[in-house]
Amino acid sequence: MGNLGGTAVAIPQIGEEYIPHGLYVAICRLGYGSTAETATYGSSGGLNRWTDTQEVIPLFDINSTGIMVHSVSWDVETAFTASVTITLGDTEVAGGYAAAVQLAATIISTGCAFSDSSCGKEYAVGKRYLTTDAIDATVAGANPVVGLLNAYCVYSYAPEYPSPDTGGSANT
Repeated sequence: MGNLGGTAVAIPQIGEEYIPHGLYVAICRLGYGSTAETATYGSSGGLNRWTDTQEVIPLFDINSTGIMVHSVSWDVETAFTASVTITLGDTEVAGGYAAAVQLAATIISTGCAFSDSSCGKEYAVGKRYLTTDAIDATVAGANPVVGLLNAYCVYSYAPEYPSPDTGGSANT
């Protein structure tokens, strides 16, 4: 599933909260530039984000409590401008899913999607969101002139269950 309207992809999608054990993949594209990407996608059509400044860009909007993000992975379809760095994380840890050195925004991926599980980042094994939040791309370094990143979020709905009855009584 994806969102081509220029906003963050909503997680969960409408109706998913009623299927709590499903595993879902949301896709968001982050693009910059005025060359090949513009010819392919237009100035903003077909991309979730299209901008030319350093900023924090929400890719996935976690709009419900109890979402378990199992992994966030990515591939760089078009290399970004030299010296551009991008991290993937949330409001707590900007590089919680991918540090800039692992994401390598200035290098085209070779048909593979990558994750940050080997670098010891905070969310290498996933994160359960107990409140609403967003998974963001933080763009820093040089101002981007060109580049295209595909981000993938694997998640499930994991609602909070009530505490189990301890079975105790006033007499014990």
